[in-house]
Amino acid sequence: MKTHPLYLLALAGGVVFCLAAPGPISGQNAVSSPAIVIEAKGEASPEVLALIDQLALQNKQLVANQAAMDERIAEIAESVRQARIFVSRSGRGAK
Repeated sequence: MKTHPLYLLALAGGVVFCLAAPGPISGQNAVSSPAIVIEAKGEASPEVLALIDQLALQNKQLVANQAAMDERIAEIAESVRQARIFVSRSGRGAK
């Protein structure tokens, strides 16, 4: 396989550009929201604690939903497996 010098030059230029970029390329600033401020004492503000509680509740709901979906998928997979066994035994499903 022949490597073209133009591709190597473009790759080297891209690496140099990424290393020389002064700030984040994504355009997002690293400024935190004023509601998410931790005081100097090491304690979180009440807004942050409320958000953490809401996220913990949502996480529990997501885990429960995922478990229910996994259980349902396992039931469907078992039904499909049994159906394939019955079809193969009847001799009509094989082509």
